[in-house]
Amino acid sequence: MAVIDFHSLGQVIWVSLVAGSGITVLFSVVIWGADKAEHARRGGHDGPALAYGVLAIAAMVLFAAAVIIGVIVMLHKD
Repeated sequence: MAVIDFHSLGQVIWVSLVAGSGITVLFSVVIWGADKAEHARRGGHDGPALAYGVLAIAAMVLFAAAVIIGVIVMLHKD
């Protein structure tokens, strides 16, 4: 029996990297989309403003879902 389970350790490392980067990118898209929507709306470009707003909302929904799933996974006991 090994003292360190390298397979599980490797899995923790890659999942943490992917999840951390993914969450960061999603929230960045929320901020970027909201900013672009506001600038487009102020410029009188309703079509692009709507598209950027929908993008920001979709990214926020995905972000919230990822956070909720993360909390559920952390609280789940095997």
